[in-house]
Order: sequence, then C-alpha cells, then structure tokens
Amino acid sequence: MTFSGVVGSNLFGVRDFFWEPVTPPPAAPAAGRAAVAAPAHPAVAEPTQLRSQPWWQDVTTVEGTGTATASPFTVVPNAVQWRIKGTCQSGRLVVVAAGHRRPIVDAPCTGEVTGFGTTSGPVALQVTADGPWRLAVAQQIDSPLVEPSLPAMAAPGAVVVGRGSFYGIDKTGVGTVTIFRQADGKYSLRLDDFFVSPTADLELRLSTLEAPKTSQEYLNNGSSELVVMMDVTAGSLNYPVPEGIDPTKYKSVVIWCAPILSAYAAASLEGVR
Repeated sequence: MTFSGVVGSNLFGVRDFFWEPVTPPPAAPAAGRAAVAAPAHPAVAEPTQLRSQPWWQDVTTVEGTGTATASPFTVVPNAVQWRIKGTCQSGRLVVVAAGHRRPIVDAPCTGEVTGFGTTSGPVALQVTADGPWRLAVAQQIDSPLVEPSLPAMAAPGAVVVGRGSFYGIDKTGVGTVTIFRQADGKYSLRLDDFFVSPTADLELRLSTLEAPKTSQEYLNNGSSELVVMMDVTAGSLNYPVPEGIDPTKYKSVVIWCAPILSAYAAASLEGVR
C-alpha cells in the first residue's frame, strides 16, 4: 500500500485526532475549494495542527493545441499529491512534468484520462497532442477548510430552523451545526469549528432520533436522509440540503461511516420549527 493509501484509509489509526506518536506542524487552513495564489489569498484563520481527511482542491485549468508547455502552476508544500484530468480530441495525449521519470499521462484521446504527481512548488507541464487539449489540475491536501457563510444564510428572509453541538459517539466529534431556511425556500447547513476523526466515506445525515448514543441505536431506530458525502472533516463548511428533504422533520445530525456501520458523532437539533 502506498503512503497516500495509508493516509487515506487511516491504517493503524495514523490520522486520528492527536496524530500520535508524531504531531504535525501548524499549517494555515484553506479558504476555499479552489486555491488562490498569495497575496490575493489572505490567511482566514490561525495556523493549526488540526488536520482533515485529505481532500481535492482545484488549482487551475490549462488549455492548448498541439505540442506546448502549459502555463505553470504551484502545488503547496504540504500537498499529499496532485493530479491532472486531461481530455483531447484526436491521437494521443502525453503530459510530462519535471522531476518525474515517467509521463504523468500517456493515453489515447478516447475520454478523460487521469495522472498523478508528487512534487511540490512550481510545476510546468510539457504537453504533446495532435490537436486541442485541456488539463484540470487539483491538489490533495489535509488542511481544514474555513469557508465564509453563504450570502443566502444572512440575506433578508433567511431564518435558522435548527442548531446543535456535536458530541462523539464512536469517535471524536466537536463543533456546531446550524440549519437555515433561505428566503427562496431552500435549506442550507453550516458547520462551524467542526472536527470529526478523519477517514474516508463519511456521510452527513439527518436523523429522526433526538440524541443517538450508539451505532446500534442509530441502526435500529428511526430513519435518516443523506445530506452529503463528506470529503472535508475539519473546518467551517457550507452544504446545500438536497431538494425534497425538509430538515424540520429531523431531530439530529449524524456523521455516519457506512462501510463499518459506525456512528462517529452526532448533534441534537434544537429550535427546529
């Protein structure tokens, strides 16, 4: 198993809350799901040792025709890895990056192709293709994501229909959840100062249980609805509630790991109306 595989699967608990026996150095949280170069990207919060499950942050999209050197981009020093998703119209797409012994991509133009890199800092890609090509670049990071509240959450006519504080069940869970009914009638959900023990495949669900205390209780009682599959597990985050789901019919939010049937954390909702 590769290092990134160990990190992503939390093998032997290497990414649990305190990262024992090694504590990571402080790092600045990310300000958005798309990277923005300094100095236009001010720090949104103090550096922290808290880490998220690794997630993909968009870096840039580059396009060209034929053989060319793509516009350079920068991968942050703490990135786990980076990837490109490439498309082309005819022939074969070959993408080479300095510091890599083999091409990042070398495939026929029959659909989207994906390649991965591990270097950090400035990256320039040499692209070979018969015609037009397009590359979408993303970096995998484990920084918390600190997003500002959605404008619709504070717009006239928006109201809070539920809020609560997270508590741990099978794992650590802290922070708060607030559910809004927007002026347009849609619902959105915000997590503030949130952390749950990081792992892949976590689901944020609305539950009819008021305060589940065990995974078995959650499984055997009540019903639930999926709000979102969670790629980020630390920070302050916004999520739209899927259409057709009325959060006022539910009494708690549960962070659920379906592969192992484990309720990681939950928050009882108060003030629902």
